[in-house]
Amino acid sequence: MKKNIFHYALSAFVVGGMALSFASCSDDDLAANQGGSNDALVRFSVNDVQSEAIARGAAMTRGAITPGLGNNDLAGQKLAAHSNRNLNVCFIETAVEGVNPVKADAHTRANIENTISGDFSSTGIRGVAATSILTTPEWFKAVKTKSNGELYTPIRWSILQPWARFYAVYPSKDSYSKLTINDMTSADNAPSVDFTVEPNVRDQKDFMTACTGNVNYAKQFEQPTTNLDFRHALTAIRFAVGQNLSWNKTIDKVEIRNAIMKSKYKLSSEFSGTGAAWDNTGATRGTATLSGLSVSTSQNPNATIMGNTGDNFTFYMIPQELTGNSVVAYVHFTDNTEITATLKGEWKAGTTRTLKLSETNSTWSYVLTPTDPSAAAYDQTTTDNYGITSYREDPATHVKQAVAWKVVGYSVDGGSTYTANKPAWLTALSKESGVGGTAADQGTATLTKDVTDLLALRNKTLKEATITSSASAPYDLSLHDHNGNTTLRNTANSYLISAPGHYRIPLVYGNAIENGVTNDKSYISHAPTGTSNEQYVLRAFRDHNNNPITDPWIEKTNSGANVGVDGAEVVWADAANLVSSLSIKHVGSDAFLDFEVKADDIQSGNAVVAVKKGSTIVWSWHLWFAPKDALDKIPVTNYQGVVYNFTKEALGWKPTQWSGSTYTSARTVKVKVEQTVANNGTKAYTVINITQNPGSVKKGATTLYQFGRKDAFPGVETADIKQGSITENAGDNMSIMNGILNPDKFYISGANWDNNYGYYNLWSADNTVTGGYNQGNDNPVVKTVYDPCPAGFKMPANNAFTGFTTTGQYSSTQSELNVDGTSDLQQWTNNLGHNFWTSSSKTATIFFPASGYRHQGDGSLRYVGSTGNYWSAVPYYSGLGCNLYFGSGVVYSLGNTTRTFGLSARPVSE
Repeated sequence: MKKNIFHYALSAFVVGGMALSFASCSDDDLAANQGGSNDALVRFSVNDVQSEAIARGAAMTRGAITPGLGNNDLAGQKLAAHSNRNLNVCFIETAVEGVNPVKADAHTRANIENTISGDFSSTGIRGVAATSILTTPEWFKAVKTKSNGELYTPIRWSILQPWARFYAVYPSKDSYSKLTINDMTSADNAPSVDFTVEPNVRDQKDFMTACTGNVNYAKQFEQPTTNLDFRHALTAIRFAVGQNLSWNKTIDKVEIRNAIMKSKYKLSSEFSGTGAAWDNTGATRGTATLSGLSVSTSQNPNATIMGNTGDNFTFYMIPQELTGNSVVAYVHFTDNTEITATLKGEWKAGTTRTLKLSETNSTWSYVLTPTDPSAAAYDQTTTDNYGITSYREDPATHVKQAVAWKVVGYSVDGGSTYTANKPAWLTALSKESGVGGTAADQGTATLTKDVTDLLALRNKTLKEATITSSASAPYDLSLHDHNGNTTLRNTANSYLISAPGHYRIPLVYGNAIENGVTNDKSYISHAPTGTSNEQYVLRAFRDHNNNPITDPWIEKTNSGANVGVDGAEVVWADAANLVSSLSIKHVGSDAFLDFEVKADDIQSGNAVVAVKKGSTIVWSWHLWFAPKDALDKIPVTNYQGVVYNFTKEALGWKPTQWSGSTYTSARTVKVKVEQTVANNGTKAYTVINITQNPGSVKKGATTLYQFGRKDAFPGVETADIKQGSITENAGDNMSIMNGILNPDKFYISGANWDNNYGYYNLWSADNTVTGGYNQGNDNPVVKTVYDPCPAGFKMPANNAFTGFTTTGQYSSTQSELNVDGTSDLQQWTNNLGHNFWTSSSKTATIFFPASGYRHQGDGSLRYVGSTGNYWSAVPYYSGLGCNLYFGSGVVYSLGNTTRTFGLSARPVSE
């Protein structure tokens, strides 16, 4: 039996029950770590030494953050560099105390923010006296502790062992797998940590430790003061672009090579941190890499290379001796230029070193380093912090002096021109100047929230659009393309209406007329004979009487058997009064359906209209009310390199709520910052990039289709149909004849679909092959009279969607989904679906709504906003069709499901 892959995907939304069991622990087990039930809980007062020192204004005083530093530990130096392109280049290395230190504003210094932002691991040892605190066994080891100092699992003091010492490691061992806290030994008298630096800088973690020193539970039930002063154990390394580089290149990767990446760190047993040390004996060396960059040396002078705009990645490295150990700084450019320099000296814990590319020599080394804020969302009015670090250093004495800075200009053209005026959407900067220093001055940008009601604008566009028409001279939709240009007659089962007016459509079967002539290949199959699938080939497409279609015109087929079409009706509509004054008109021997669309009533929506002979429906059409650009073409390159020109919007797309930014691409302003003191007549400058992303919130629906049928069903709840009605569960009664006679009836799964509607070529006249799970083809699709698409478009081959993953097949790995931002659940929810990249160049996207489906068993509407499901023209076999399925974190580009599901359609151009 063949698998229904789509059914499996839908089943993922059903969560089964789980039986849980718990084992209890004995009172003796509890007694090992606990005091009496009323004894004080163990908890800590958590402090970040660096933040406290900066808040006290001590950041420029050596040793205030990292005790024991000497002048040479923070000495800058010039490092000879080598280039494979013979560039005159060197690295100017500077160092400051602290790990990426940030200055606190004066009004916040009394409320120091704790920078231990996540859980840490704490270990405790205890004894009956200060001199008999036992290192083994531990009281408790590496237990998970909250950033506020509370243990997740409470532990109480015992008055019987009132002396203790506590150790802490951040991040917790539970949140960083490359960190192992070892058992204590009496020889070490303190825990040690095996720590590994991630080779990908984007994955690296800061590493901090603390010790309380000896703590006395002197008074029972009264919690003793238990302070943890966290200190940085790693060295922060940053690369930067110099100001006076004479060449314009783009950096795409920086590395530190042959550095110690795995080593052992012994914690201090003193509150002061004295005695903590790295033991690099037997350490492992490797390379740390920050890749995927795009940093221009000419457009980003003095910029720290922390990633691209909005990123803030720093190399967190193990302190180590560099001289004589062949540790290398490496910079790679997009033109394959390479620059290397052998590093010298020693990295000290709790310091930040910056390696700046330079071509010039100077008595003073001037440092001006920006940090961009993360890109703001379209509905945010304040960015997070930007930063400016500004100082200079005497290369002989290594004295550092703060250098004042100020904002001097703004650019909205990528840095080509600067003016004194902010763009209108940037209303203010909280800090436009600063005194400078080795700790960054920080500020925020205030932005406008430029949001519009896009649904109201869409409906306004429809109401105000014009065509030339009247009741006596209606606008023939088959004689115009979607942009209003006059054409030869092209018919279809769906017509786009973008303006009020009087309209006409010919009574023609689907696309049986193309470019003014009979298109008999749409209703007579020319599929090869003699294949094993012959029984599944419909040779002659049939009308409502199950007779072969012999003429494009409904009244002329089968020698005029249908002459006398005399009625018309709205089968269903998802908005009120979209269509009025339906009538049948004859012009010579040709018959037409005429109707009116009034300016007061037109809005985004859908209607299905049918024509009748007596009380019998002989054919029906879908009318889609949307702006004319809904049928503009978006080229999408699939995994196989084939280009499919999809319609801009999914067929029948009807937004019901849509508000968003007035701009469609990210807007960025470069803020030029300049030091107020010149270096040999030249003032250093840099730029802060402030970016606001576009965005929107959407809700809506598409029309939905059963495989092989032309008939559109509403993508809104049946209760929300404003005119006419549908039958959600019309039973197992599917046949070609019943489908045409009853465009309002959703036929559910059963034997009739296999027996009466299991053809392979219902949407591709000459098709004899099938697709499968992760199996597709790009075979030509020959549009049929049962195809639901507008003129000039058809249902796609099942390979059309393979470019939506990097593998061309099913994927639930975020990095393999070819989507722009919508792998984030909140953006997916706001967007009501995915913005898929249209090609590997990732320069344009196409929106696919997650419009859910109608269920095969009862026709009910399900999972709107949770899944997207789109048919291709290709069957899987007689009972299933091939489709695209996606959720927020998964894409089946080559899936399949039961034909009786009602799924969306996304036409491609013929």
